[in-house]
Amino acid sequence: MSVEEVSAVVMAGPLGAISQELLLLGFFYLSYTAWRCLGRYSKKVRAAKKLAPVSYGPQKSPSVTRTSVKPSVEQEKASKDRHSPRTCADASVKAAEAKMLQHLEKLEFTRAINMYRSLERDGRERRFSEAFYLSFFQSAVRVGKMDVMENILRDMKRSGLVPSVCFWQSLLRMLSSRKQYSACLAIHAAYSAQLPADKIVFSCLVNAALEIGHLESASSMLQQYSEADIDVSDHILFFRVYAAMGNVDAAEGLFRKLGGKTTTLMLNLLLLTCVHAGQSNKAWELLREARALEQNLAVDSKIVDVVSYNTVIKGLAQAGPPARCFECLHAMMEQGIQPDNITFSTLLDAGIGGNNVDMVGEVTRLFMESNRPIGTVMGTLLIKGLVKANCLPKALELCKEMRQRSGDGPDVIMYSVLIKALVDEHDLEQALSLVGDMKSAGLKPDDIILTHLLEGCRYTGNHAFGQELFTSMLDSGVKPSDFTLVAMLKLHGRYGAHREAHELVAGWEAKHGFKPSVVHYTCLMSGCMRSKKYDLAWAAYEMMRSKGVSGDGTTLSTLLPGMVAAQYWDKVVILVRQALAISSSHKVPGEVLNHAVSQMQSSASHKRHAEQLQDLMKAAGVPVKTRRFRRSVAHEAGFN
Repeated sequence: MSVEEVSAVVMAGPLGAISQELLLLGFFYLSYTAWRCLGRYSKKVRAAKKLAPVSYGPQKSPSVTRTSVKPSVEQEKASKDRHSPRTCADASVKAAEAKMLQHLEKLEFTRAINMYRSLERDGRERRFSEAFYLSFFQSAVRVGKMDVMENILRDMKRSGLVPSVCFWQSLLRMLSSRKQYSACLAIHAAYSAQLPADKIVFSCLVNAALEIGHLESASSMLQQYSEADIDVSDHILFFRVYAAMGNVDAAEGLFRKLGGKTTTLMLNLLLLTCVHAGQSNKAWELLREARALEQNLAVDSKIVDVVSYNTVIKGLAQAGPPARCFECLHAMMEQGIQPDNITFSTLLDAGIGGNNVDMVGEVTRLFMESNRPIGTVMGTLLIKGLVKANCLPKALELCKEMRQRSGDGPDVIMYSVLIKALVDEHDLEQALSLVGDMKSAGLKPDDIILTHLLEGCRYTGNHAFGQELFTSMLDSGVKPSDFTLVAMLKLHGRYGAHREAHELVAGWEAKHGFKPSVVHYTCLMSGCMRSKKYDLAWAAYEMMRSKGVSGDGTTLSTLLPGMVAAQYWDKVVILVRQALAISSSHKVPGEVLNHAVSQMQSSASHKRHAEQLQDLMKAAGVPVKTRRFRRSVAHEAGFN
């Protein structure tokens, strides 16, 4: 047997099987070792690529050596910072800021505030930027969420953020423009130690305090305001505060400190402070002192103007006597400052208020001599003043001159005042002449003028003309008022035209569109009572009740004596029941009720009615005093 045959026999036996397994294990071990070595090498290569510096220029060498792959110390630090938890958190905060700003730009304030609250619970609101806070505040103010703004302000303070001057300027300007003055003061209370001494910041704060009446706060802020870089013109804020507080001494001291640098507005605030404090004489002295300063200035600068004199004149007019007012007026005109309408109206009001006819006449004369154009407002004021001062001829003369002068002529109000004054003088003829002048000037009389003319017809006893005038004016388009109806009822009642008065009231709502009131029905009853037409008076009462109008104390006090005089006892009981049922402020006088009881008691057949009335009065708490009715009370109630 050869060697090859022997080897084949051995391999085919048990030893051959073991050898095959050993061979497989060795192959597996070599493969595993090679795979681990290859993995470590690949990991090192990837790490080297991550740490290698990025080059944006041309490479000096195409090959990468081991030394070029090794990172520097700065690169390792930067890599650590980029991957640190705080850096990642800041990035998330910036992303959240951008998202919330997008919501605010889209006017989605609720979504933005909800997102802010979720970040606040994580404590990330402490890293928000100043610009973000300002945008959030602007949106909160726009939607009126001032409580949200105040809460976020507290969050901003807790975060340790120190806002810039521009931030405070923008925020306070915005709040002031929106009239959120309380929010301005809340900012000052929370950040008073951190607010910069800036004139814009503190001018907003001081003005906010003035607007809501926190005068002490405004005064205390002036010190920080003065530490800012303010100009001379910025001192106007000091005068505003002093005027609000009525601090004459402080305002006067600042005026003397500024001297010729005082502006006109500062002077006028100083004078107003004196006038409001009741120191008009001091205001007059300071005005003359300011005028002297103005004359000594090297440049042509003005300190005193017409407002300055008007302020002092008003103060002197209130303090009196009128001679001081005219002294100031003449000094004003000597300085070349012409009085305006406010000057004359102030003097005129002083004359009217003091019933000073001479003063009213002097003011009118000076106004006419000034050759100023007489506007409707000033003309009406002058005419009212002359009428009130019993200077009707001068008022008519002024109206005539206004018609002749170029410019605005008399208006309807001016004619109405004059017509009323002429009617009160019972001069209906001249009043009608003014109506003709009105029409020729293209003006139409109104319901007020018609009412005055109807009153004039009643005074002069011209009932027929009054009816004709009423009809013609209504046909011309005049719409009557409540007062017109009262005047017409008085005219009918004065001359016994009760049927016409009834028809007028009954058809008034259908013709003119509004229902007569209790005043009109009472006026109708009063006219009937004057002529002792008791049945017509009761018919007017029934018509009033049928129209759903309830009588008041005046109505019942007017009608009850007539029913007693006519001995309509059933109607008296009805009226007394109603009189006792109305409110205490419109009660019928107890003496009128007691007179009704007394008259019933005097009739033996109606004692039952008298007892019934007494029981009603006692139940209502009205003292019963029979047979003690004074003659004067009876006369006032309508008895003769």
